[in-house]
Amino acid sequence: MLFILIPGLILVALMVYASTRIKRTAATAFEPETIETSDFTLEKPEGFLNVVNGDPAFAFEAYSKEFGSGNADEFRQGRAVVTIHAGSSHDAVAGEARSKVDSVVSEINEKLGDSQCRVIEARRDVNGVSFKVFFKVAAAGDKIFELEIVVLDETTGEFLRKIEVMLDSFALK
Repeated sequence: MLFILIPGLILVALMVYASTRIKRTAATAFEPETIETSDFTLEKPEGFLNVVNGDPAFAFEAYSKEFGSGNADEFRQGRAVVTIHAGSSHDAVAGEARSKVDSVVSEINEKLGDSQCRVIEARRDVNGVSFKVFFKVAAAGDKIFELEIVVLDETTGEFLRKIEVMLDSFALK
């Protein structure tokens, strides 16, 4: 009987230890962090998970921990991706961004370091759920960078402030 009890207690202790480590690691994954690549930097806000080894089409991909409510419960509150377009023009990528939405709310040109940058705020509906969509399109050398952030329309002001930080912090090297 003692031969079964001692290994059983050791196994339970190891499981508790592993569970605690996993929970701690998962919690830190949603902490704010600065994402820095060879091409760009941005601030990932608290509550977003940086997807590592995700879709190879994206230079950066993150999504929120929280989901929507009601008929939006299958959608995350926010999602952000950076796509690098090679062999395309700034205007072509901005036009492509506009084609992904139902309506454009605003569009402004600004400087991002040494290059021109276009910031587009738009709206999109998917299966009766409304989204705010933000694009930041900028050029560096022969590459065009597109940051796309999609947020549920029902989100709070606090969550939108986090999105603004991510959008404002996106900078090319």
